[in-house]
Amino acid sequence: MKINGYELMLSSDGTFKLDGGAMFGVVPKPVWEKYFKSDVNNKITLATNVLVIRKDKNVALVDLGMGDKFDSKLEKIYEINRTKTLLQDLSEKGIRREDVTHILITHGHLDHTGWATFNRQGTIEPTFPNARYFIQEETLKEIREPNQKTRPNYNYLNFENLDSQLELLNGDEEVFPGVELVKSGGHTKGHQIVILRTGNSVFTYFGDLIPTSAHIKPAYVMAYDLYPMDTFSKKIELLQRAFEERWTLFFEHDPVMPAAKITDIEKYSLGPVSI
Repeated sequence: MKINGYELMLSSDGTFKLDGGAMFGVVPKPVWEKYFKSDVNNKITLATNVLVIRKDKNVALVDLGMGDKFDSKLEKIYEINRTKTLLQDLSEKGIRREDVTHILITHGHLDHTGWATFNRQGTIEPTFPNARYFIQEETLKEIREPNQKTRPNYNYLNFENLDSQLELLNGDEEVFPGVELVKSGGHTKGHQIVILRTGNSVFTYFGDLIPTSAHIKPAYVMAYDLYPMDTFSKKIELLQRAFEERWTLFFEHDPVMPAAKITDIEKYSLGPVSI
C-alpha cells in the first residue's frame, strides 16, 4: 500500500504454534475455536506479521519474527514452519539488511525479536548493521532481570552485541515524521504499539496488546499478559479512538486477517483491509 509518500508492506517469518487456551485466557474453548481450530495438542497456528514502513530514506521494521537461534528443543515446542525466512522475504521485496534504518520493537519476547541478531558461523551479530533499535527501557530491564515466570519468554541471544545500536525510550516518542511509538503496557510493563499518522489516515500495529483479530473484544485477554487489567482498559480506550477515526489495525499473529478496520464498536466487528 502506498499513501502520501509512505509505503506499507507486511513481511513474514513463517508460522509457529502456541497453546490455544493460553492465547485466550478465560475465554472458553468452544468460543475461541470459532476463530482458531486447535490441533490434537490444543495448539493453534499463529503468524509472524512484520510491518515494513518506507518513507524517503527511512526503512522501518516493526518486530522481527522468530529468528535463527532456536535449539532443537525450542523448535519442537514452537513448531516453527516457514518456507523462507524474514530476511529472504524482505530480499524478495527489494529490502537488504543494510537498507533498514529503524527497528521498532513492541516488546522483548522471543517471537518478536528473533532477527534482532543473527548467528554468523557461531558469532552473534546485529542483523541490520545500519539500524537503530527502538525499545522501551523497561522492556530491556524485563529482559535482563527476568523472574521464574518471565524467563522462558526471552531468547537472550537476540540482544547479544546490540547495545551500541539500542535507543532506549521512556514513554511515547516520534521516531521519524508520522511514526510514533506509544507505550501501552498490559502484555508486559514496557510493551509499546506503533501508530502512523498521515493526512486523515491512521495505521496502528498492536503487537501483543491485540495479537489477532479474534482478540478484538476487550475481555479477550491472553494468559500470557502480565498485567491483564491494563490490557483490558487500554484496549477499550484505543479501540474507541480507532472506530471514531477509522484506523487501520494490524494484528501481528493473525494468519488470516492481518489488517482490518472496526465496522461496529458495540459488537467489535471488523472488516478486512488489503495491504
